[in-house]
Amino acid sequence: MARAAAVPEARAATTSAPPMPARRADVEWLRILGILLVFTLHAAEPFNPWDAWHVVSPVQSKWLGELAFFLAPWIMPLFMLLAGESAWYALERRTARTYVRERILRLGLPLVAGILVLVPPQVWLERRLRGQFDGSFLAFYPHFFEGIYPQGNFSWHHLWFLVFLLAFALVTLPLFLWLRTPEGRRTMARLAAPCTGPAGLAWIVLPAVAVRLALELVLAGFAPIAYDWSSRGLLLPAFIAGFALAGEPALREAVDRQWRTALSLALASSAALGVWAWPGHVLDRLPAPRSLAGTLLWGGYAAAAWCWLVALRGGARRHLAGARTPALVRTSALVYPFYVLHHPVIVAAAVAVVVRGPRLPASFAAVWGVSLVVTVALCAVVDASGPLRVLFGLGRRAKR
Repeated sequence: MARAAAVPEARAATTSAPPMPARRADVEWLRILGILLVFTLHAAEPFNPWDAWHVVSPVQSKWLGELAFFLAPWIMPLFMLLAGESAWYALERRTARTYVRERILRLGLPLVAGILVLVPPQVWLERRLRGQFDGSFLAFYPHFFEGIYPQGNFSWHHLWFLVFLLAFALVTLPLFLWLRTPEGRRTMARLAAPCTGPAGLAWIVLPAVAVRLALELVLAGFAPIAYDWSSRGLLLPAFIAGFALAGEPALREAVDRQWRTALSLALASSAALGVWAWPGHVLDRLPAPRSLAGTLLWGGYAAAAWCWLVALRGGARRHLAGARTPALVRTSALVYPFYVLHHPVIVAAAVAVVVRGPRLPASFAAVWGVSLVVTVALCAVVDASGPLRVLFGLGRRAKR
C-alpha cells in the first residue's frame, strides 16, 4: 500500500521537479577517474595471466589479473551510464535530426579515422612480435584489410566502444524522444517509484541481473557475448538507465538513498568474485552454459556491476558535486581523445618492454608511466589543433 501511494507522489514530482542540472562536476570527475582506471586496466593486460591480450609478457601477475577482473564488470557500463545522461541533455537542446548528425560526426568520424590510422600499427606490432610478419609497417598496411581479426588483421580493437555507443544512440532515439513526452515521463515516474523504498536497490539491480542471465541462457553458444569480461550485455541497459537518471527525480532520489548499501554489496561481490578467480586459470574453470553454477556466477557478476554503478553515481553526487573549474572542464573534455589514443600507445610501450624483459613491478610501471606521458602529450596536440579537434570528436574551440 505504501508503494502504491508513492506512485502519485513520484508522478507529481515528474511534472513539478526540474530534471537534474546539466554540466555537473560529479559527472566530469567520474569521466576523468573512469578513464584513468580504463588506462590502468589496459596497461595491466600484458601481464594478466587470464587474458591472451595483443602483447603477452612472459612475466605474469595474478594481482594484475585480479585488477582486470575487478574493473571489467562495471567500468565500461559506467561510461555508458554517463553517456546516457549526456543524451538527455543533448536532446533537450537539439532536434532529433541535429542529434543524429552530431552523434555520427562525433562518434563515427573518430571511429573511421581510428580504424584506418590507429589500429593498423597495433596489429602490425602484434604480428611482428609473434613472428607472423617480418616487414615494415608500410608493407603490412595493405594486409590490414585481409580477413577479420584475430584470424585475419582487420579490427577496430579498443574502438569497439564507439561502435556500441553510436549504435545505441541511433537505436534508442525513438524511445528517448518518447520518454521526454509527458506520457514518457509519467512512465519513468511509475517505474522509479518502487526504487525509492527500503528494498529499492533490488528493483534497481534485478533488471540488470535478468538481462545478464537472459544472455547466458539464450546466447550461451556465442562466447563473445556470453563470456566477455567487459560484460557488453549490460551496456545498453546502462545507457538507458543513464538517460532515465538524468530525467527522473525519483530515480536520482533512489540512487542517493541506496548508494552506501550498494557500495557494501559491490565490495563484497567483487571480493567473492576475486576469491573465486584466484586459484588456477579462471578461463579453464568457467561453468558450463545454462548450468546452476553459471547462473550463480553471471548473476553475481551482473549484480556486482550494477551495485558499483549505483555506488559510484550516488557517491559522486554526494561528494564530488562541487564547482566546475575551467581546468576540470578542459580535462574532462579530453577524456574522449585520451580514450581513442591511449590503447595504441600502450601496445607500443608493451612491445618495447616485452622485448627488454624487465621483471615486475618495473615492467608494469614502465608501461603505465611511459604510456601516460605520451598519451597526455598527444591529447595536448589534439587540443591545440582545430582540424584534429574535429577529427577526434571535440569540435572546434568556441571563439571568445
